[in-house]
Amino acid sequence: MLTASDAHDIQVVELTPDEEREYIQRESRRLLGMDVEEFRQRWEAGEFRGNDDPKVTQVAMLLPDAR
Repeated sequence: MLTASDAHDIQVVELTPDEEREYIQRESRRLLGMDVEEFRQRWEAGEFRGNDDPKVTQVAMLLPDAR
């Protein structure tokens, strides 16, 4: 659990839109071994419905317009 004193140790890094896209791409490849656009298409087509793999959830949460 974070305490008030821990808050001083937290650093926030803002990414540019290009850096954000690169990060999401990198994580999709690292976690799932697929291009983020392939993942997005399959996600939107419902191919991962019922899949409880936390890696799928992690990448889905990174999508800018995650549903």
